[in-house]
Amino acid sequence: MSALTPTQTLVDSTLLLSFCKATAEGLRLDILRVLSAESFGVLELCHIFATPQSGMSHHLKVLANTGLVATRREGNSIFYRRAIIANDNPLSDMTNTLYATIDRIALSAEVYDRAVEIHTERARRSREFFSRNAEGLRQHQNQIAEFEHYASSIGDLLDNEHILKSSRVLEVGPGDSELINSLATRFEHITAIDNSANMLDRAQAVIKKQLRDKVTFLHADIDQITQANTQGKHFELIVLNMVLHHMASPAALFASARKLLAPGGCLLIVDLCPHDQDWARDTCGDLWLGFEPSDLDAWAQDVNLTRGQGIYLGLKNGFQIQARLFHQPTTPVTLNNSEAI
Repeated sequence: MSALTPTQTLVDSTLLLSFCKATAEGLRLDILRVLSAESFGVLELCHIFATPQSGMSHHLKVLANTGLVATRREGNSIFYRRAIIANDNPLSDMTNTLYATIDRIALSAEVYDRAVEIHTERARRSREFFSRNAEGLRQHQNQIAEFEHYASSIGDLLDNEHILKSSRVLEVGPGDSELINSLATRFEHITAIDNSANMLDRAQAVIKKQLRDKVTFLHADIDQITQANTQGKHFELIVLNMVLHHMASPAALFASARKLLAPGGCLLIVDLCPHDQDWARDTCGDLWLGFEPSDLDAWAQDVNLTRGQGIYLGLKNGFQIQARLFHQPTTPVTLNNSEAI
């Protein structure tokens, strides 16, 4: 056997042993599988795995101490997700191989169904909020960011993409933002969807009369559009403006968008960077307090969407907006990894 050279990275045996112990337990492997493209709170994980909180907290602590899960505070709540492994991590090759293997684990029907229950409950809370608070919601949301503050940045991003005027565009959750008029001015075929009938009514009230014929309004969510797309119709542009933080599973949105995007199509996400303003949950119905740009990148990468241009805007009130583009490859890609739950 050849001798080690001074430039080779040595792995601490204690670190390796800790890693092996942390992953030598079935439930912890299942936890890492569930956290592959989604974040959950400890009580949500307790429900998914029908495990007492004390036991779940112990398993999460073991995984966190080994660097396999990362935490993120959302107001008064802490959410867990699978950690992103840095290239200079001495166990990066081993960890990435483990992740790839874990992603081939078939979840039991019971675990899968309970994870879906969490998403369903999140979505229910969001729909009920918008049903109750459609009136006056724009005033509350404007406390965070008014469309006019970032409208020109969206225009710049779209101008740089040179998307044809005849392109088909899908806007998810248009609400009463003026963006719908901007899109209808640029493109000939707009489909606007919302899972709240009240919010869809507000979107229809915003559209200018001369642009009305360009827009089709549908009371639906993106999953319903995906499932109903039996004829394989695709969109050249999908837009979510301040919507992702209301969605039960942001990661699943990227998977749905990939199915609906035409080859070479664009996904435009406009949303908040992480913040600690917990009042936005009660006042604006937010499920998530913004997103790390790296999280959006990881969700896109998981479904083979490539990262495009992005703009970051700091606002005077302390919030920061990110406007991000992600692209569908021009040739179809077969996914090897499993999609979000």
